[in-house]
Amino acid sequence: MPTWSNNPAAAPAGATGTPAPATAPLNTAAAFAFAPAPAAPAPPAPAAPAPATAPASARYSAATRYLCVAVHLNSRFARAVIEHVLEEPRLAITRSPGVDPVTVCLHAVAASRRQAVRDGALVGALAVAMYGVSGLQIPLLGLAVLLAWTAVFAESYVASWGTVAHGLRKDNFANTSPPPAPTDRVRQQIARVTAAATGNVTVYRGYNPFGGHGWIRTGWSLALDTTKPQNTAKSIVPFTAAELNARLDAELSRLDIPNLTVGNRLLVNGSDVHDDLRFVPDPYGAPVAWTDQATLASLMTYPEDRARPYLTVEIICWDGELVWSAFVRLVVNDTSLFVETNYTVLPPFRPAYYTMDDLLARPTAGQIVRLAWRCAIHLPRAFLECIPGVSSHLLVGLHCWRKDRWERRVIRELSRFHHGALFSPREAAANGDSNGVTYHRYFQSLDEQMVMKIVDKRIFNTLIEFLASKNIDPDELKRRSEQIINASISVGGNLTSIGGNVSMVNSALGGSSATATVSSPPGSSS
Repeated sequence: MPTWSNNPAAAPAGATGTPAPATAPLNTAAAFAFAPAPAAPAPPAPAAPAPATAPASARYSAATRYLCVAVHLNSRFARAVIEHVLEEPRLAITRSPGVDPVTVCLHAVAASRRQAVRDGALVGALAVAMYGVSGLQIPLLGLAVLLAWTAVFAESYVASWGTVAHGLRKDNFANTSPPPAPTDRVRQQIARVTAAATGNVTVYRGYNPFGGHGWIRTGWSLALDTTKPQNTAKSIVPFTAAELNARLDAELSRLDIPNLTVGNRLLVNGSDVHDDLRFVPDPYGAPVAWTDQATLASLMTYPEDRARPYLTVEIICWDGELVWSAFVRLVVNDTSLFVETNYTVLPPFRPAYYTMDDLLARPTAGQIVRLAWRCAIHLPRAFLECIPGVSSHLLVGLHCWRKDRWERRVIRELSRFHHGALFSPREAAANGDSNGVTYHRYFQSLDEQMVMKIVDKRIFNTLIEFLASKNIDPDELKRRSEQIINASISVGGNLTSIGGNVSMVNSALGGSSATATVSSPPGSSS
């Protein structure tokens, strides 16, 4: 069974190599040059344990840097990372390609501790204000407002121009190290985050099974008759889903696309794993992040409703700001072959998280004035959030103890527990929602279409050649593949909407922008 493999330069499947640099340009001409298929499928590679750390390219990628910026600029986002990732020892942790989640989580902890100091000052200012109101002392009210504004301004200034902020600038990020983990509880969860970053199991929550990989854009499926021989004088050669999976893995790994990763991933809902020792060995513990190749092969040969293996193709573009993924599932029985594909995309980040790149090393007078005004506008909300913010820091031990006690009771009495991941930081910071995704560059939307068509073409070519090698008539597959490929081609040079609305922002990130929205139903030209 093939294992996860990076392909910096069209290396053969199973070869060990270093991922290509995240900043490598996308070679359009080379990407369309398909290598001929081998005469026989590649032999299965032995099972491999999960690597100990995330790839170095993800550690210093733009996606990791902007997520670190996000937790420092947005206290709600930082708190969500801590509460839904670092304070959930029994839940799965979502993995996103092109991101080092360990660095993001450690920056979230550091940002949250700084924001707790601000909230403490706000609570003090609120106490002064209440005392002033009770005694009808107007000067105390003014002093309370001034103290509160000073606390908010100081924290915002440090987040934008402090020592940590200096290390998050584009030219400095590669030379900095993430903050240390402050407590044993954080260190234990960081170990789980590290394992999840390199695992091959997705334990999801809700409807979308492709958690951490963004928005489902489009897909296709087809069922093929495998009982009709191509040459009636010869018999059909039987095959298994695992054999075809290995062939697809080998051929897709040979695509000459930078930052391409191909491997098998198991998707299972968190509500279905509690009693399954394959995924939750300890009923009071967390689900596994890695499963062996024997389990994947068994699920390919004997499909189950709830746990489904997918051959996953991940292509990291634009230094991690755009990630396109394909999920391919195969089901083989005595008379037919079922092929299912789903394509997802992680779009660039929200514009607010790019503002760090517009800040000079030392603020100008205009930047100080704008920051002061934003802090004044933010002050009422800061007052409302300061008490919950302080209590979440001071009572974190009590909160975790009570939650652990309640979860143990649920597991003991109900013999069930939902282990699905609650939160994906990469998806939460992305510029997308249920209405579609937003790009900052026109070329980003073109790259999504390009890689989809390249992968589609390679999948169909491989399927056709594989069926022919088994003496199965591929004519039906050829007709169906032409229909699917033609349906995704842009007509007259117009942009085709893939799976929903596409918004494009033509801007210098962090500055003024002009927004154009392209809305068209899937499969039609806008």
